[in-house]
Amino acid sequence: MYRLLALALCFGVMEVAVGRARGPAGLSPEEEHRMTQLQERLCAFRGLNCAYVMALFADPRLDIYHPPVPQRQESNRSQVEKERNPFFAARFGLLTEESLERCRGFVRLHAVSFDVAYRTYGVPAKVICGILRIETNFGIPTRLSPNPVGATPAINRLVTLYVRPLPREGLSQRFARWQQFALRELKELLGAATKFDWDLFQIPGSKTGAIGLPQFEPSSLKLAIDGNGDGKIDLFDPDDAIPSIANYLVIHGWDNESTHQQRAIYSYYGGNYALDRHKYYMTAVLKYADEFDQYAAIHALERETAATPEPH
Repeated sequence: MYRLLALALCFGVMEVAVGRARGPAGLSPEEEHRMTQLQERLCAFRGLNCAYVMALFADPRLDIYHPPVPQRQESNRSQVEKERNPFFAARFGLLTEESLERCRGFVRLHAVSFDVAYRTYGVPAKVICGILRIETNFGIPTRLSPNPVGATPAINRLVTLYVRPLPREGLSQRFARWQQFALRELKELLGAATKFDWDLFQIPGSKTGAIGLPQFEPSSLKLAIDGNGDGKIDLFDPDDAIPSIANYLVIHGWDNESTHQQRAIYSYYGGNYALDRHKYYMTAVLKYADEFDQYAAIHALERETAATPEPH
């Protein structure tokens, strides 16, 4: 009874707040309705403070943007082109000397965190490097990717996914699935923000709200690790991101078995392992790891890795 009364009071406050601050401008009536619906659904979650939800939705920094029109793939591409791993494209430069040197430099800068990740979780630096290189290029801006960790707040990305259909989607089942995804991820994002005292409008995200150097979706934030012991999670900090990736892999089955390691890496990107005959992401991470092994053998890391204890 108390919870029902609290929700009723919250929605009463919501009506006043919406009347006072309509939120992002330029919304259609349907989008306005979805905004109100989203606020109500978030307020109804146990553990989320309705006043906090309302404050976020009234914040002038909340922006519903126009998603770009998805590019149609050419249907006349050859079968060979269709089956070519996109992570190995020359434009991506995954296996170039420059790309491998970025891992070497990153390992040298954060040697302690990589050693801890290996001792604690059994995940070697070369695999963590492969994931960081593909996800955000170690956070290094380039001409092709000037904002590797994103430039738009993750909350704006997720609210947009719920409120505004992608071009050509309309009210399709696909849009409904995006709404369910956005609702779930927003619940986790707001919960993490409350726990760690984040200003969500200072947390950039990918098109699907993935955060930080390792690009964790908000629903994976529970697997993040406070690697530097400062009492908070900051996935933009390498010393938190490195052990967080290792923990994620272990939770998803990483152990001494190579097949389990492959499945754990595959889970990072997502999909159906049994039905996916290409497994592009997993293949690219493992290839990068192998190439880095050879590169590091020639270009010494200049640190005492031989004394690193075996994982336990």
